[in-house]
This record gives sequence, C-alpha cells and structure tokens, in this order.
Amino acid sequence: MAGSKPTAVHFSLVFFVMTTLILSIVTYLTFQEQKKAALAAADATDKMNAAEGNFKRQFDELAALKQLMGYEGFEEIGIGGNNENSVIGAAKKDLVSLGRDQVQPSPTDPKFRDTLQSLRASLETMSEQSKTYNTGLNETNARLEAEKTATRGRENQLQQSQEKTEQEHQKLITDQTEKMAAKDAEIATVRQELSAERVAKGQLNDELDRVRRQTSEEISLLQQANQFLRLQLDKLENQSFDKPDGKIVRVDNTTRLVWIDIGSKDYLRPQTTFSVYIQTHRGVGRGSGDIKAKVEVNKILGPNLAECRIVEEDFDRPIQAGDPVYSPLFNPGVVESFSFVGILDMDDNGKSDRELLHGIISNAGASVEVEVDDQGNRIPEGRKMSVKTKYLVVGEIPDPSQFPGADERREFALKISEEHKALENEALQFGIKIVRFSDFLNYIGYENKQRLYVAGENQKYNLKSGSRSTGTDEVLGANRLSSGQTSQRFRSDRGNKKPASSTGQ
Repeated sequence: MAGSKPTAVHFSLVFFVMTTLILSIVTYLTFQEQKKAALAAADATDKMNAAEGNFKRQFDELAALKQLMGYEGFEEIGIGGNNENSVIGAAKKDLVSLGRDQVQPSPTDPKFRDTLQSLRASLETMSEQSKTYNTGLNETNARLEAEKTATRGRENQLQQSQEKTEQEHQKLITDQTEKMAAKDAEIATVRQELSAERVAKGQLNDELDRVRRQTSEEISLLQQANQFLRLQLDKLENQSFDKPDGKIVRVDNTTRLVWIDIGSKDYLRPQTTFSVYIQTHRGVGRGSGDIKAKVEVNKILGPNLAECRIVEEDFDRPIQAGDPVYSPLFNPGVVESFSFVGILDMDDNGKSDRELLHGIISNAGASVEVEVDDQGNRIPEGRKMSVKTKYLVVGEIPDPSQFPGADERREFALKISEEHKALENEALQFGIKIVRFSDFLNYIGYENKQRLYVAGENQKYNLKSGSRSTGTDEVLGANRLSSGQTSQRFRSDRGNKKPASSTGQ
C-alpha cells in the first residue's frame, strides 16, 4: 500500500508536463497574434501609402484650384469663411466687392459660378445696349455732319454781312465822334457856368448858415426868456381859464348825499368825481385852498340832475346849495387830454397806481395824450404833446442818486428825469399848464378809499380818530382827544394813573 502512494517525483513530473503544455499553448497563441499583427501592419502600411498618394493628389489639385482662382498666395483655406486672409474669406470678399449687385445668390452666401453667370448675362445685356447706342451715335454723327455743313454756309453769309455791318458801323462811329466833340464843347461851357454857380451858392450857403446860427441863438434866448417869464407869471398869478362844470342844487347831511345840476344831456357818467369849491373861490383849477369837499356821482336822475355821495368834506366849511363843482376831466361833448410823467402813487403806498388812474380818466370820458411809464419810456414812442393837452401832470420824479450804479432802477430814474425835462419844455412852448399830481387828484375830486391796514406793507397811516381837526393842515398822530366832557376813566392818554373819581357832571 505504501508503494502505491504518489511521491515527489510524481508531483515534479506532473508539474513539468503541465508547464510544458502551458508554454506550448502560450507560444502557439503568441505566434498567431504576431502573425495577425504583421498582416495588420502590412495592410496599414498599404493604406498609409495609398492615403499619402491621395493626399498629394488632392494637395496638387487644391494648389491648381487656388492658382486658377488667383489666390495661390494664401496658405489657409478658411473653412468658416470669416477670415479675409484665407482663400474662402478673400474669395467671398472679392465676390461681394467686385460682383456688387450681380453677386449670386446673395451677398451673405456668394457662389463663383452663379455670380459669373449673372455677370455674363449683364455683360450681354450691356453689349446689346452698346450696339443700340453705337447705332444712335452713328445716326447722330451723320446729322452733326449735316449741321456742320449747313453751319459753314451760314457762317459764310454772316461773315459777308458782318463785313458790310462793320463798314456801316465805322461810318456811324465817325459821325458820332463828330457829334460828341460838339457836345463835349457844350458840356465844357456848361461846367464852367455850373462851377461859377456852385461858388456863388457856396458863398450864399455860408451866409445862410451864419444867419441861421444867429437866428437859432436869438430864438433860443427868446425861448429861455419866454419860459422864465411864463414860470414867473404862473407863480405870481396862477391863472386858470376853466369854469365850474355845475353847482350843488340840494344837500342832505343825514344821508350825506348831494344833487348837482349836471345830467344825461351833458354825457355825465356814474362814478365821475368832482371837487366842490367855496362860492367865493378865486378860480377853479388854481389851487387846493378853495376846495372844501369831494363828491362822486351815484345816479344820473335826468338831463340836468345827478345824485352824488360825499366822499370828503371840510366840516368847518360844509357843503351848501349853490357851491360850484369842477373836474378837469369832465367837459360836456369834449374829450379832454392829459399828459403824465413820474411815479403816479394815488394811495401813498410807494407804488404806482397808473392802471387805476387810467380807469378814472377813461370813466370820466377823458384821454391820455402822452405819458412816461415807470421805466422811463414815452408812450406812444416818439409822440410829443400838442395843444390838445390840458395839463402836464407831474408825479414823483425819482432821484437817480438814491440807487447804486448796477441797479436797473437807476437807469429808469435817469430816463424819467430826462423825459420830465423834455415834457416841461414842450409844455412851456405850447402854453400847457404844469400841475403836481397831488393837486390834480384834488381837482378831479379823488379821495383815497383805502382805509385798511395790511401787515407788512410800508404805507402811511391815514386813519383819523377822535375829535375833528382844528385846521386843514393838522398833522396825523397829534393829540386827538375829544373836547366833550367825559370821565377821566375814558381818557386815551391816562396811562397807568389811578382811576379818577367822577366830577358829577
């Protein structure tokens, strides 16, 4: 039993046999793979040789195509077609730039064959047109030759006619030269006579200039003297040729109404104001001393009757029947004209009331002939006063020195001052009366209706209170205590004094 067991020799033999078999199989398989690889390498070599030949052929064909197209200098073909340094990019650019409107099928996708066919068709069309133009050109040349022949004939006729005309012209020039010589002699004679007359005229003009200067100086001196005498006469006499417009016919002190003898037949309008004069006046329109009241028309009651309200009254001189009334604005059937210069402040608030004044003048049936506005402009521009102007009314003339040099109000003040002087000279020349604006308002019966104090406004305090004034020139702000018998408790000036006992009166 023990002799039949495998030994190490058996295992070694088995291992050797197995190893030999495995090596044989591996060797066989490796030989087969090497054989396949050799066959594949030989086939790959054949294909590479064929591809190299095909590539060389295609490269030669591409070079021939670039030479045919004229782009042999470009290395890159340019598959995308966007590189202008490639064959395709340069070809597209040339097709678009050279083919222009013949590029086919479109500028974004040009084709050589389509573009060449379009160019060929266009060339054939132009060739046909060229043949037509050549035919017309030949016909035109033929007509031109015929015209040249006819023109040569006319030129010969004109040349003959011109020679004849030149002969006649030469004869005419000779005749005209003789006539001009005779005229030149006459002109020379006239020029000598004219020169002598000019010398005489120059001497006469010099004499006239001297006389004119002397006369102007005399007139200027006479005007200055006349103006001086007129001013002096106005100061001394203050003459006025106006007459009262009417008179008071009835007075009602309870209702503060009066009635005047002016009405519809005199074209009187409501709201027209009049100044009321004392019956012993020295002449209306001469000053404010004779004016004792002012009235305003409420109603027109008849041809010769109108109701008026009293807007201002001097209590020391009450209105009576028979008192004359007057307004320079009112004149039955006549439009009175006035001229104004300066700041026209009617309510003493430091502001111009030009529009309000225009309304009053227009309502009374009067008009403004010339005025200088608050900027110093004459309105209407360039117009001068005439004898139609009844008064030159002078408002406040601003002083230019009150404003700094850069202030535009200084320029306005200068212009107003210049126009003021000019209008006063015109008034003196035409005999127009010059009145102050405040006097004018008194003459027309105007009374300031503003009685309301507005905070922030720089205006004078014009509200009187207490007892009546003791005089026409009493100053506002003086003691206005009542003169009646009253308890000392109600004195306005008692201050902090102790209450006084009643006197029993």
